Amino acid sequence: MTYLSAQELSELVGCQPNRYTCMRRWLTRNRWPFEISINGFPIVSRKYHDARMSGQLPVAAESKARSEPNFDALK
Repeated sequence: MTYLSAQELSELVGCQPNRYTCMRRWLTRNRWPFEISINGFPIVSRKYHDARMSGQLPVAAESKARSEPNFDALK
């Protein structure tokens, strides 16, 4: 299996190739599966990337964890 390079992943995410924390945050927020290498680099499957970017995989539904709390319930 092949994986995205740091340059390719930085282009997808929109940050510098050495900003691993930024990459991991973006991948998590956008529900992309990844693993972490021993040096902290997020590893993303090229096969998954290609399938998602070509529309073969649907974008995951909005997770409940990302929704805002109901502040009106506190009144």
